[in-house]
Amino acid sequence: MVARAFVVLAVLVLVAVTVGSAAAQPSVESVMNGLAFPTNLAFALDGRIFFTEKETGDVRIIRDGRVLPQPFVHVSVEGSAERGLLGIALHPDFERQPWVYLYYSEKGGASNRIIRVRAEGDRSVEVDPVITLLPAVTGYHNGGDMAFGPDGKLYAVTGEAHDPARAQDPNDLGGKVLRLDPDGTVPDDNPLGPDNPVYALGIRNSFGLCLDPVTGDLWETENGPSSDDEVNRIVAGGNYGWPDQLGPGGEPRFIDPALDFERVIVATGCAVTSDGRWLYFGSYLNGLYRARLLPDGSVGTPDLVAGVGATVTDVARAPDGSIYVATSDAILRLAGTAGGSPEPGSSPTASPLPGASPTSPGLGGGARTGVGLVIAALLIGGLILLRRRIARR
Repeated sequence: MVARAFVVLAVLVLVAVTVGSAAAQPSVESVMNGLAFPTNLAFALDGRIFFTEKETGDVRIIRDGRVLPQPFVHVSVEGSAERGLLGIALHPDFERQPWVYLYYSEKGGASNRIIRVRAEGDRSVEVDPVITLLPAVTGYHNGGDMAFGPDGKLYAVTGEAHDPARAQDPNDLGGKVLRLDPDGTVPDDNPLGPDNPVYALGIRNSFGLCLDPVTGDLWETENGPSSDDEVNRIVAGGNYGWPDQLGPGGEPRFIDPALDFERVIVATGCAVTSDGRWLYFGSYLNGLYRARLLPDGSVGTPDLVAGVGATVTDVARAPDGSIYVATSDAILRLAGTAGGSPEPGSSPTASPLPGASPTSPGLGGGARTGVGLVIAALLIGGLILLRRRIARR
């Protein structure tokens, strides 16, 4: 009788915990449709949304629910393949220092560049070069995403321009995460010295760079040649392996990815929720995914968020904490994400990402870990009760 009651109790608790951990998904709202390949988003505190158009070279502004008729600025870009107007970031004190930073492939294919454009209202009034990145740019592996850190420095990710050896050369700007002062000078405390803008190396082909607003951690998404797309936590002076290591390899001089994907997903932009609990990242093939950032510093198994669709180009967090998503022709918003998660403890689960595996010790989907602990406790408790029952007979 005791054993039967124990089994029933275990089943009930398992069902309750499983249902509780399966989350209501955030609903997806349309912000703007019919756009010309928006690649990157940035937000002003006054509610304006700045976005880049990859192939036209225009930076557009959404204000009061409409796209303004005149571009904020136009830059002459080479927009074929993976080139174009690739990245945008606003100065962290944009209200007093209204600089808009742009990463683009210049017309003619000579270089990728970062410039900053001073805003006066909804128009540009001054252009200031920040840094010239990659001479002899190819059609692929150009990087382009940027983010300002809590230290006030500008971080930018570059590709290796289809030349893998560049990624391991500490004096080459290809295949790197760079760290710059807002005016383009190199900070004195950079990990490779005061004259070197390189912050991390061993990068192949990245479309995503984002900051955790709680911990300050820097996250990067990366694409492998035919497997091993990655999500990486970037640290000062870190080497992420390319071309010598793909995915986790245990080589001491390389940092293993936080997430590794056996199948190609074409990982794109990323954003961390304002409560620091969830990392959203895009896939140009599959849509939008979210992974739990666990208290021990590990990353849970990512799940697909329903209702977004494929061709995600960027994911970004607005000043109110809402998560926005850019696709090849639209901008979307995830309702209820302003505070971080749609609901406390929720997870927008559907099917797990094919081939995705956490690679750090202790990883594996926090909800499943909680269920396992409950079941283990019930099994131990039930066995103790059963043994006592038998002993009394």
